[in-house]
Amino acid sequence: MSGLDNILARLKEENETQCAGIAADADARAAQIVSLARADAEETIRTMEADANKEAAQLEARARSAGALNSRQALLRAKITMIDETLAEAQSQLHGLPAETYFGTLAALANKNRQPGQGVLCLNEKDLARMPADFAAKLGEGITVSETPAEIEDGFLLKYGSIEFNCTLKALFDAARDALRAQAGEILFG
Repeated sequence: MSGLDNILARLKEENETQCAGIAADADARAAQIVSLARADAEETIRTMEADANKEAAQLEARARSAGALNSRQALLRAKITMIDETLAEAQSQLHGLPAETYFGTLAALANKNRQPGQGVLCLNEKDLARMPADFAAKLGEGITVSETPAEIEDGFLLKYGSIEFNCTLKALFDAARDALRAQAGEILFG
């Protein structure tokens, strides 16, 4: 081997050693980059899983809350319906009372709404026909019964000149609806 061959062999050997070192460094860097990328990916996955679990828990809590709210609202609507049906039945039963009891109630109501001066009590046609003979006397002085029927379902209108008191059962129930609902709710549902 000549000197040139030795120099070429040594250059080749140094070149191979350098290439091997560069390749080893590149492999080490690649391994380090892959390791960092894996660590970042694992951290990203953990963060995403935690966020997803948190969001799922929030969605579940909102769904449970909405379900509970819907349930309470449905129960409230059912209770209001029952109360309104009970009040409608009570109004119907008042209208269907025997004449003596019905007109006794009307007389008490008329006396409660009595005003100074001369009043005229107006009944519907059906009630005028079934009015007991002593009804006008129960009203006392100051209130007379009109012989002209009023266009009302039940109860009466009490007129003092241009002032009219609507004492129909519907008007009375409507005016007291909130208080009656509260009382009926207490009786029905404790």
